[in-house]
Amino acid sequence: MVVVRRPLQAASPKPPPKADAAGTLGLMTSPFGGRTFGVLLHPSSLFGRDDIGTLGEEALRFVDWLSLTGAGIWQILPLTLNGQHDSPYFSYSTFAGNPWLVDLPHLSAHGLLPDPKLHGHVVDDAVPFSELPTTKLPQLLSAAETFLSSPAHPWREQFTRFRAQQAWLADTAHFFALKGEHDETPWWQWPVPLRSREVDAIRESREALAHRIAVWEVVLFFVDLQWARIKGFANDRGLKVLGDLPIYVNHDSADVWLNQAQFHLDQVGHLTAQSGVPPDYFSETGQLWGNPLYRWDIMAQDGFTWWVERLRRCVELSDIVRIDHFRALSAYWEVPADAEDARGGRWVPGPGQGFFDVLKREFPGLPFVAEDLGTLDEDVYALRDDNGLFGMRILQFGFDGTPDNPHQPHTFPRECIAYTGTHDNQTAAGWWAELDEDMRRQVAAYYQFEPSADEGRAVWSLIEAVMGSRADVAVLPIQDLLVLDDRARMNDPSVFVGNWSWRMPENGLSNELAQSIRALAEKYDRRTRG
Repeated sequence: MVVVRRPLQAASPKPPPKADAAGTLGLMTSPFGGRTFGVLLHPSSLFGRDDIGTLGEEALRFVDWLSLTGAGIWQILPLTLNGQHDSPYFSYSTFAGNPWLVDLPHLSAHGLLPDPKLHGHVVDDAVPFSELPTTKLPQLLSAAETFLSSPAHPWREQFTRFRAQQAWLADTAHFFALKGEHDETPWWQWPVPLRSREVDAIRESREALAHRIAVWEVVLFFVDLQWARIKGFANDRGLKVLGDLPIYVNHDSADVWLNQAQFHLDQVGHLTAQSGVPPDYFSETGQLWGNPLYRWDIMAQDGFTWWVERLRRCVELSDIVRIDHFRALSAYWEVPADAEDARGGRWVPGPGQGFFDVLKREFPGLPFVAEDLGTLDEDVYALRDDNGLFGMRILQFGFDGTPDNPHQPHTFPRECIAYTGTHDNQTAAGWWAELDEDMRRQVAAYYQFEPSADEGRAVWSLIEAVMGSRADVAVLPIQDLLVLDDRARMNDPSVFVGNWSWRMPENGLSNELAQSIRALAEKYDRRTRG
């Protein structure tokens, strides 16, 4: 099975959404509150003394720095635990926060970890994901044990409330405990009574693993506690957090184990079909993603309860949520489970407007963004526009020779988020470096700079084009603001290893850079703070 997530490009350019005389969608109320901009940086990419960026002092420092730029948005990737290929898009739980992001000094300061094992200096090396289970997990479990043995700890009341409010917690902690009990094997390889969730077997397992389950509940509580502090700090400084929801979930996840009837599985838990996309710009044979597909007919019977709770959790952790691979809610590419590539798949209708009718009742104002990239059709555009959702425009996709390419700034509608590139793209500097001379001339002419311009001048011209565009929202990856080459790329979907591990340099958050960004924000009327 090939699991590849390549960045998708709009294959069928379409004019901007239907607009009224003022140039805006009459039905749309922006979840962003008007013209603004933001920076894309996942917490794992922060520098620090741990092997991975954390929700500690460096995160607070980043938020302070970001507020100096006049930004109104901090965009992040999914806050879930990195899973298959170290990807946060293949997590073991769509509800649980990522324990690797827990800041150990914060636990130490609250009496839970006397001697945290950290580097003696600030590091910005790539995240060694394979080492975290042996270097960081034991410290997290030890801190959780200490917490459980400290009934008078100041966090006890918050933990009790967290346990009561998060309905997913007990079952997800049980899943993690069982993973440990069975040497991390996937759930469909567990003994049949546990795999099939027979009532007596689950009850006996809960009793036998009660302490280990409680320890995992505490570890997951640590994540939420620290993230709430960071997000509150950001909100107090006028920043909205733009989160991310993967459209699919990992086969080996608590979500699928707990809800097997809502996925296309056989009697022993194997896939009967898998996710993917058809042949496209990036692959002549299409892409196999390997996720289980939803039984939308079954989900509709209870009003899409699992999805509502999933989105409610995302909205709890962020202010606005980007829905990854939005087009699958209109129609998705279904591929046989045993297929060698995606060419033999077929389009199957998704839940469509009925799904969004439920969401409108549950989430007034629909605080969501549509990742509307890929092979799209009129039904996808209608689902986006009829529900007043912002889409996305990617500057790097603007030069394929198509006259009405929707990714060139002069075509941007107001109702979208404009990017130099996303986490799946090359950095702007890497992209510029790989352009041939003819394409460089085209890009330079379009953005009005010399094709012989140095890397910094070229990248900042692209940044200014996004900031100066008509789009209500502009988002800039921190790598582009730092003019870093492709060694700083977050994800290269054409390879399986080395992704998601980039960390920013310690000296990246300079006042000089903040003031340069702020000047652009003021020039193009995007500054949020006074």
